[in-house]
Amino acid sequence: MKYVEDRLYAEQLLNEAEILNPGPWVQHSKNVAKAAEYIALDLLKAGYEIDPNIAYTSGLLHDIGRYIGFTPSVIHALDGYLFMINKGFEGTANVCITHEIAITDLELINGWTEIPLHVQKQLSALQNQIEWTIYDKLIRVCDALADDKGFSTIEKRIVSAAIRNGVNSNSPISWKYYFIIKQEIESIIQKSIYRCLPNIEESIYTDMALIGRK
Repeated sequence: MKYVEDRLYAEQLLNEAEILNPGPWVQHSKNVAKAAEYIALDLLKAGYEIDPNIAYTSGLLHDIGRYIGFTPSVIHALDGYLFMINKGFEGTANVCITHEIAITDLELINGWTEIPLHVQKQLSALQNQIEWTIYDKLIRVCDALADDKGFSTIEKRIVSAAIRNGVNSNSPISWKYYFIIKQEIESIIQKSIYRCLPNIEESIYTDMALIGRK
């Protein structure tokens, strides 16, 4: 499975996307990339087979579907997948889907009813065919470990997203997967993932995003 490995190329794609749709999602993506690389380095030290460079580029491009502009719910995940698959990077394309979709029952996703039926069908088909790798898991959790200001606790990110985007009664089912992956990684590196992220304690003092999207 092919992933983007060239950092300069990944940065170029993100820069081009920013021109089309500037916003805090771009800096968020850069911080997700940094978090993914830091944690990947600790996984590597623990003897786990992972490429920190791929972790970084996957984090950088996980939200690339936002180049289109605002779309409801998780539509940007499909836009990102199609963008990267057309460039021949199936692994990176999968990350665009899996960073948003971790539950088996897609109808439980917040805002699912806002998604056109043909897009629902595409997302459902992809969700069923993707076999998760460590990069899918890592970017899924790192998406909740970074905002546009820097690194953050998962709980703070969840609350911020809930305020900005709303929730439904099933949202905690999706949130649970952040902590399942967190605990899985921590069992390998034998420490909290927060200890991998420099200056994460600064997130205590930064304002929580209350309006807008990522």
